Amino acid sequence: MKYIFAVVFAFFIMSASAQDGVNRPDIPGDLMVDIGFNVWSSMPGALDAKTWSSKSVGIYYTNRKILSSKLSFNYGVGLGLEKMSLGDSTLASQYNFTNGSNDSLAAVAIIPNSENFEKNKLASTYLDIPFELRFHPLGTEEGEGLFIGAGGIVGLRLNAHTKWKYDNNGETVREKISGKYNLNSFRYGYQIRAGFKGVHVFYKRYLSNVFKDSFQDGSNPVMTTVGINVTGF
Repeated sequence: MKYIFAVVFAFFIMSASAQDGVNRPDIPGDLMVDIGFNVWSSMPGALDAKTWSSKSVGIYYTNRKILSSKLSFNYGVGLGLEKMSLGDSTLASQYNFTNGSNDSLAAVAIIPNSENFEKNKLASTYLDIPFELRFHPLGTEEGEGLFIGAGGIVGLRLNAHTKWKYDNNGETVREKISGKYNLNSFRYGYQIRAGFKGVHVFYKRYLSNVFKDSFQDGSNPVMTTVGINVTGF
């Protein structure tokens, strides 16, 4: 959460500077917010994702370069905050590796009273750089109007944690445990966007696996995110 406040605060400081007079630089760009749902291609072991509880929020400072009356290149930097709902099983913060050099990952731990989970999520934060080429069929002067865009996104993981909420003998217990959880430090993928400058829909497909090593059942998911975007704060 502290990363979100830092990005938003920095954006408003830059915006205020741009509007405050001659002595401060005019910094172009917009605040872009992606809100969507996450889906893994396959669930390892006993994990059971719940799509409607698996959310994604991206907060980016973006800019554009107009290439022609119908083409623009958009790029930015910001934070990607991902949450995956893990059902009644969860990931342990420590791992057991087997089979020598094969390093098969046994990362699923069933905690006591797991059937009483009210909340069980894996959360991770990434420093992301999205970029895309946009086609404006009706033309554009400053990036406005109808568009279809395609590009990529790369990210560096900053942190991760699990968050649990469950009942233990009539008492509500909340736990938050930070760890690496064998998550890949680097992610990359492609994105497709369509709509207007201020509001559009997006599809992100990451080509990198979620985890560094596969689970013992051989699974190692990739993540897809679908959602809506608002730009231009």
